[in-house]
Order: sequence, then structure tokens, then C-alpha cells
Amino acid sequence: MGRSDHETGVHDLALGVIHALKMVDVKALSYVQLRRLYASLVHTCNLVDEEIAERSGGSELGETVRITSPKMSD
Repeated sequence: MGRSDHETGVHDLALGVIHALKMVDVKALSYVQLRRLYASLVHTCNLVDEEIAERSGGSELGETVRITSPKMSD
């Protein structure tokens, strides 16, 4: 599972996405935009949850920290 494509520091692409999400004014979005955003976030949460589960099963990188993915409540 060794991956060399993990971004860190100033090249952390996830930080840009996180910052952009913080900037979203949901009150200014139309209903359709809200539904699209919601669908995208749910899909992304599922992908992140799967990746966390895969990584928590053991790692060649020697990672010792185990975390659980935050589950969305319906």
C-alpha cells in the first residue's frame, strides 16, 4: 500500500479544499446548488470513510494512530 503521492505542508491539496468549504455561504446557494453540494459531500465522506478503514487495517508506513471516521447522522 506504500504511496508516494501523499501531499504535505504547503502542497497539501486537502487544505485548499477545506478552506474553500469554510468559505461557502450556504444561505446564498439555490436549492439545486445545496442538493448538489450535499450529494458531493456525502459521496466524499463515504470515500474518506473507506480510505480510513483501509488504512486502519495495518500499514506499511508504520502508522500507529487509529481513528474512526465521523459518521453522518440522518
